[in-house]
Amino acid sequence: MTQSPSKVRLTTLAMVQIALCAALLCVSAQISIPLPIGVPFTLQVLMVILIALILKPLYALLAQLLYTLLGIVGLPVFSGGKGGFGVILSPTGGFIIGFIFASFLVSLLKGKADSRYAIARYMAIAVVVGIPCIYIPGIALYMIYTGANLLSAVATLTSVFILIDLAKCIIAAVIAVPVNRALAKVVA
Repeated sequence: MTQSPSKVRLTTLAMVQIALCAALLCVSAQISIPLPIGVPFTLQVLMVILIALILKPLYALLAQLLYTLLGIVGLPVFSGGKGGFGVILSPTGGFIIGFIFASFLVSLLKGKADSRYAIARYMAIAVVVGIPCIYIPGIALYMIYTGANLLSAVATLTSVFILIDLAKCIIAAVIAVPVNRALAKVVA
């Protein structure tokens, strides 16, 4: 009797990968530098993109959802050691929501790591898909909670972070390709 394709089974290896990546997301959020604009500098974007480039789409999504759920139930896993549902409903909560979309879509669109253009493709997907997926909900919730207009919200949130986040995407792509190649040898 064969299993229907709609049923997904998580192997032990997949569950370990998901849990490890969720733990890395927790750690990346704790490396936080408060900024006067109310949005801290963290390594979360780097980790979200790296995980998306390393894991399969479903696994990347589950890792991000696990991290978010841990924070929602009150564990201090969000930036600055915060936790609770109120963090999602704050001016910066949209970025956490954006991480969920980015993790799945970047992973879905990344392609294989075995081509010689893999790093360039990974960078392009991370920048063209990942950054907007993170920034759009982040800017939207920021506008709702602060009453800022679109132009001032974009200027406030992107002027400080865009170059840093682009660099994080490039670093994630450079790391992800050799990691994927190494994982392919181990798993095979």
